[in-house]
Amino acid sequence: MDSIEKAIQAVLPQLDEAKLETLVNELVKVGVEGPDDLQFIQEDDIKHLLTPIQCRKIIHSLKVCNAGPSNPQLIPSSSEPLSVAYSSTCPISSVSTISAWVNSFEVPWNKVRLTLRRAVDAGERPAPDDRRHLIKVTVDAMRERSLNPTRRECVVVAKAITQKYPNSFLDKNEEGDLIGCGYFSIINQLKTRVEYLNRGNSLSRLRKHKRTQRDDEDGDDDQPAVATCARIDSYGCVRWQPADYPDGETSASLEEKKLEMIDIFSREGLKGAERGRVEDLMAITYAKQREYINAKPSPSILNVGKEWPFLFSQKFLLSHFTTLTNVELYTRLNEDMDKKGKRLLDFFSSQITKWRKEVRAVLKEAIKKGREGSDGLAAMLVMLAHFKEQEESLFLIADETTTPADAEAQLSLPVTPRIIMLGETILTAKKWMLSIEGRVVIPPGAHMADFTTALAALFACYYVFKLEYQVEASTTLEFVQRFLVRINPDSNKCTAKEQMSKTTGRVVKRKTSYMNPHVMSFIRDFTEFYLLTD
Repeated sequence: MDSIEKAIQAVLPQLDEAKLETLVNELVKVGVEGPDDLQFIQEDDIKHLLTPIQCRKIIHSLKVCNAGPSNPQLIPSSSEPLSVAYSSTCPISSVSTISAWVNSFEVPWNKVRLTLRRAVDAGERPAPDDRRHLIKVTVDAMRERSLNPTRRECVVVAKAITQKYPNSFLDKNEEGDLIGCGYFSIINQLKTRVEYLNRGNSLSRLRKHKRTQRDDEDGDDDQPAVATCARIDSYGCVRWQPADYPDGETSASLEEKKLEMIDIFSREGLKGAERGRVEDLMAITYAKQREYINAKPSPSILNVGKEWPFLFSQKFLLSHFTTLTNVELYTRLNEDMDKKGKRLLDFFSSQITKWRKEVRAVLKEAIKKGREGSDGLAAMLVMLAHFKEQEESLFLIADETTTPADAEAQLSLPVTPRIIMLGETILTAKKWMLSIEGRVVIPPGAHMADFTTALAALFACYYVFKLEYQVEASTTLEFVQRFLVRINPDSNKCTAKEQMSKTTGRVVKRKTSYMNPHVMSFIRDFTEFYLLTD
């Protein structure tokens, strides 16, 4: 994997580390095992991850490297040192040699605790303390070869650990589904341990000085982050853009069907969504809907509403999401919200002294209200507090008599999606509305009768309209995605480079990762807690 990364990085040196790791993982999924396999990739394999120009650069470089019988060995085999195999005429000849010690490194299984040995031999998850001990002895052994192993070297070691004992160390959710690449949390623990041991030791820093708060906050106070509803491509989707129209249909015939739906909506409004004809039309025009939404530049939510108004009915928003992702969103949330919500509240309650005062306060309020059916919502508020994200990043409060026009005029609705709770508090609200780009897109009504429905509508919008998670709620949203919805690609849906500092209120640089380490750490701790107590 390291050699694949180096080959790509040589062609696209400006590609950030998170996107590079995502790209490599995607290539591994389609069968790339080493640099010599890169010559077989096609633009369709990577176009959802890179810009068209980036795709063409990679494809062109690989073609040049493999052109003609006089250059048969420009892409190295996995057994050749990279520095030997790359020709000086090849555009990716600057790839450096992979660290030799990583190839020969062996995890010191003979130094781990007996309790861990018993657990892995039985195919069981080790106790958290035993897992931490494995990380310690492994990093100690790695630092005998290199004082400051790189993240990519940690990836190689993490992969070796999970390949040897997959049942014990792969990242999985409660249902046993693989999360991302499966070894992200091991990578993170290894690198965190390396950084901990190297704190204050400038001699072991191989590449750059330690970042400080001053570095992060250094910038122009007069240049605040611009509030835009950022778009992101086919993250976790299975039918992002169908290649063909339904049999017997053309672009022109589908356009006529779209106009027919616009006419029905102009006469009947959202009530028209109940007509069987509209249901048939929405199903057959799915490819045309994706064409419009996926266009560049991306259309505004206002324009989507004009062209495809029935997408803003609860029924067809969730139907589109199901076709796009192959996940029955409302069904899945309805099954899990209260059940997992109760387990989350129990998890926090049983260790209440362990949490910050903000978490304890929200937990106390949630338990105090204690009304039937509120466990899912209460758990959401606790998770926001745990991840140090504000309730306003997902929820707004308004009087229960507030109309959509009132909300748009009085609430200063943000660009990014929000659930507007109609009531005195979030926990006691009986009705909801949904807003995006400063407009109410789904008004209150019987179709928004419970919190699960409201959360389903909110979450579906990020996928259907290809929106990024807002920075201020990105951790909680990724938690919902991986823990409740169970969509687990090895990348994230928030690529913002800046965020508002939670301590100073200033715009600072944001550290990005292809999966959120806070989410992965929490899911691991939660799963291990119940494995030990059940």
